[in-house]
Amino acid sequence: MKKIVAFLCVAGLALPAGVAQPEMVPVPGGGFVMGFARGDADEKPLHAVELDSFLISATEVTVAQYRAFAESSAYRSNAETGDGSYTWDSLGWHKMEGLHWRHSETGRLRSAGEDRYPVLHVSWYDAVHYCNWLSENAGLKAVYTFQGDSVSADLTAEGFRLPTEAEWECAAAEGQTPPKSIYAGVGNLGVLAWYSGNSGKRAHPVAQKKANALGIYDLSGNVWEWCHDWYDERYYEKSARAGNPGGPAHGEMRVLRGGSWNNSGKHCRIANRTSRYPDFRDGSVGFR
Repeated sequence: MKKIVAFLCVAGLALPAGVAQPEMVPVPGGGFVMGFARGDADEKPLHAVELDSFLISATEVTVAQYRAFAESSAYRSNAETGDGSYTWDSLGWHKMEGLHWRHSETGRLRSAGEDRYPVLHVSWYDAVHYCNWLSENAGLKAVYTFQGDSVSADLTAEGFRLPTEAEWECAAAEGQTPPKSIYAGVGNLGVLAWYSGNSGKRAHPVAQKKANALGIYDLSGNVWEWCHDWYDERYYEKSARAGNPGGPAHGEMRVLRGGSWNNSGKHCRIANRTSRYPDFRDGSVGFR
């Protein structure tokens, strides 16, 4: 059976009425080379990785999909239980109390017609709670176990989870070594992604730009995407040729990939890596 990687969908997933099931895209297993020789220090050295076949969502998680989770489970996000999130205006980023996933990057409350926008202002913790909710609705074993602020994960479980950093990069590179492009798909960045050069300084509905050859949208740009892994800037130096690597065993920050509407092309490269604390949230961060 193919491994299931969030954000994924299985037949019979019982989502609330009116909410479309996530469209799942298969990514063939095998070996590929991870990293970028001309990239930042944490993108080196190039190293071979072996992955099993997996499924990944064709799009970033939308406002409608996240609303179904939040309203049916009564889950309150880190932004709702804490001191809000970071919003964007002409002066830059600043914290706004009361800001959460129902709001845009500028702090405006989303309208009913904006269900296809990627959900914003969500932390890594929020994302993995959503994963477990999908697993429970599908009758699958949950991947994540919570004990206070501590989270453990069984990556062998068949439930939904965030993609590992290696899985994310493999999907973005279409499993090709070397990849056909430094971005997620073939073509100029403006065709593939919403980034600082064309976004108008805001996020856009999912799947408006060209998909890569596997049929996956917005891996470059639109919103940063949480990955499962802890971040270690020297992890590539330490990792041997491993099967299905899950990242460092411990850490302080979690990996984000893909760049956003607010970033230059450099950050939208498929090998680019960044990180934030797992409770971080702002108007440029989402997940798939």
